[in-house]
Amino acid sequence: MVAIYIRVSTPDQAREGYSLAAQERALREHCERTGHEVYAVYADEGISGKDIVHRPAFCRLMDDARHGLFTAVYVWALSRFTRSVADLYNTWGELSKYGVQLVSITEGFDTSTPTGRAMMGVIGVFAQMERELTAERVRLAMQERAEQGKRTCSYVLGYDRDGKDGLKVNPEEAELVHLIYDKFIAYKSYLPVADLLNALGKTGKSGKPFKAESIKKILRNPIYIGYYRYKGKCYKGDFKPIIERHLWDKVQKIVVR
Repeated sequence: MVAIYIRVSTPDQAREGYSLAAQERALREHCERTGHEVYAVYADEGISGKDIVHRPAFCRLMDDARHGLFTAVYVWALSRFTRSVADLYNTWGELSKYGVQLVSITEGFDTSTPTGRAMMGVIGVFAQMERELTAERVRLAMQERAEQGKRTCSYVLGYDRDGKDGLKVNPEEAELVHLIYDKFIAYKSYLPVADLLNALGKTGKSGKPFKAESIKKILRNPIYIGYYRYKGKCYKGDFKPIIERHLWDKVQKIVVR
């Protein structure tokens, strides 16, 4: 009896062969050819492989392994299992205690053999390196976008996306932003502003009620005076500000008190 573990992160979903359905199909076919009965399929969708604690299906798999419900875990590739060398060795060590082997069908290793265990270590190192290089490329790309005045946020109250790189003012939401700034100057506190907006039936960009913390973030966000903020630095954006600089300055003096 074996278990199948499959995973995709959001960017992986568009890549050939990485979809959950494609992984499961390949793994089931392999198990059928090799005469292994599948106990269960554990699937984590849209979750990064950088750690294991935030993957509910993975945690269920490990719990079932402790109870001896299967003797091996089959994965499409080691990168679907984890991209962290530390997590790989810790998890494999734990599985070994339960008598459970780890098998990758595309990379041809099986931890029941010395060669397979050596291959696992080598592949694990490169999987982690790939993750770190990808993160570095993303960071540099975002840095370049910020320096060019291009959009560095997904969504923000008061603006809508304008093409691939820009923002345009959402008039109705812009009025709400102005109300937040004006009322904060009057109340000099976050919670009364949030309570007022909720009483008026207003919501944030995501449709959720306002909280003191969300009011604080809006008041501290330099995007409203025309600047993107990335990694603690501000960059002039190519879009129209919502809040006048004198109003922004007045609010910041209250915020820092």
